[in-house]
Amino acid sequence: MVASAVAALYILNLPAVVVQIVSARYTSIAAGRAKLGSIPRVLVQVSGIGLALGLAMSAVLLLASGPLAGYLQISDRRVIVTLAFASLTAMLVAATRGALQGLRRFVALSINNVLDASTRVVSAAGMILIGLGALGGVIALMVGPLIAYAESLFLFGGLRGKDADAPTPLSQVSRYAALTAVGAIGTTYLYNVDVVLSKHYLAAEAAGIYAAASILGRVVYFLGLTIAQVMFPEVATLHAKDEPHYHVVDLSLALIGIVAVGLTVVYAAVPGIVLLPFGGAFSPVRAYLWPFAIALGLLSIINLLINYFLSVGSARFSAPLAGACLLETVLIALFHSSPGQVLGMVLITMSLLAAVLGSMYVVERLTASAGLRKAN
Repeated sequence: MVASAVAALYILNLPAVVVQIVSARYTSIAAGRAKLGSIPRVLVQVSGIGLALGLAMSAVLLLASGPLAGYLQISDRRVIVTLAFASLTAMLVAATRGALQGLRRFVALSINNVLDASTRVVSAAGMILIGLGALGGVIALMVGPLIAYAESLFLFGGLRGKDADAPTPLSQVSRYAALTAVGAIGTTYLYNVDVVLSKHYLAAEAAGIYAAASILGRVVYFLGLTIAQVMFPEVATLHAKDEPHYHVVDLSLALIGIVAVGLTVVYAAVPGIVLLPFGGAFSPVRAYLWPFAIALGLLSIINLLINYFLSVGSARFSAPLAGACLLETVLIALFHSSPGQVLGMVLITMSLLAAVLGSMYVVERLTASAGLRKAN
């Protein structure tokens, strides 16, 4: 039951990703303009958007608690109610975490994440011990973010007396939130749809092999997410100050490239070492490790480029991303005779999207450099 609740919460937290990115960008802009006093207002605006989304989601969850409980094989409907409140707390803490990211206070952000995770573990253990059972484990999913949110609020108390900029219109923030939602939903879709479709089209054993290889290959993507998180506020701040920022993107792309190539080589050269902790049952996965490293390395580059466009408020990525989501779905629906063929369709899609977004970035970079030379 707890596993089903955690999986459901992962999906429910997707809007929280949007809230964090929106908060990070507008906080970065305030920092770039030396208007730190604007940050409390930004937090109020973004939290308001997050709460509106959260309340809508919570209402849907509560109204559909019966069917959802049956689908997730959850016998206690109180779990669904708890998930509804957990989604609200996730929205709140996402706003303050985005502000920490925008201010590049990565140590404080890491401490906040650790506090959240550790509180979940301790509170889950405590509530299970007092007899709440699996429900207590689910309640812990709400307690952790609440404690982390309370802790994060203390970090912004000193900003109230500083200079503040004119408030950003709520309509502008909402439009940017919608653009961010396109990026978050699109990348999440590309990240997951192949595993879902492989389970539908492949035999059970082949689908299991594909899912296992996908999970082991995701190390590349997670490392790429970290690099993108660090790049985003740096670029947004420099862009707000009209200062050069392409060198930050170039360095980030180079780091992801090094990570992706390094892990691909390891997966190709010594797959046995990678699979050693999992035993002989995972031997069929060996052949798919290095192609997955390439595919998810390309997705890391795609995610970083989307984060770049979001950091400067550009919607250029939207059409190519939507096209890639459609293309990958159609290709897998047409070609799915084996795990290798499904993975091949993923590689084709990721390669094309990375090439398109990369070309857009290069053209933008060259155009900006030419404009700068003319100005000088």
